Amino acid sequence: MRQVLRLLGLRLLYFMLVLGVLTVAPFGLDLVVRVAIAFVVSMVLSFFLLRRERLEVTEKVVDSVDARRERRRQAGKG
Repeated sequence: MRQVLRLLGLRLLYFMLVLGVLTVAPFGLDLVVRVAIAFVVSMVLSFFLLRRERLEVTEKVVDSVDARRERRRQAGKG
């Protein structure tokens, strides 16, 4: 759970940083356009920069699901 929250926090941080840069920069963009651009750019950044964290979270989730399935299977047999 801790790794999931860390990944979420880092993705949110990337979004806020990009949105901050777009807000400070004198582009004259509407707020909705800035948020949309920040969303897309932060998504691309997090795809490349957070690969290791994403793989760790995926492994944890798969292990958790497998363990839960095994417990249910064992409970059904007993």
